[in-house]
Amino acid sequence: MIGILVDADLILEVLMNRNQLLEDISGLFDQKQPLKMYVTDFGWQKICAYASRFQNSQIAQVVIDWLKEKINVCAVDKNVLQQARLSPIQDFESAVEYTCAMYQEFYAIVTHRFQDFKTAPNKFVIWSVSDLQTRTSLEAQFQAAVFSKAENYSC
Repeated sequence: MIGILVDADLILEVLMNRNQLLEDISGLFDQKQPLKMYVTDFGWQKICAYASRFQNSQIAQVVIDWLKEKINVCAVDKNVLQQARLSPIQDFESAVEYTCAMYQEFYAIVTHRFQDFKTAPNKFVIWSVSDLQTRTSLEAQFQAAVFSKAENYSC
């Protein structure tokens, strides 16, 4: 299973219906691939804080419950914060996400703000939503081909 860290601001773009990427981002949650999405606990708190400000508290709770089914929360401890503080990444929240992804050994970070990660110290994979969709599409095609070959060779 591929573990990815999703930038919390990307999820907020969907919740607040603010971005032209809305269609692409919404598709992220409909992935049928073996993909495990994470956000930092700080990111989760931010998402919940915004969702709780919806006009209808029942809708807010439905949204939060739906997101809980789709997204796992990655704890940020003092070691992650210390490493993020020392990171050359200027945006502290991005530095925390990057450091958390490194500690958890996630495959990639999915974001719409590449510029926040341009000074990242390692060549860690930073994907746009369309990069992720391309990757999962290719993976699905590969899995289908492997499964098809396996069926042809079964007894």
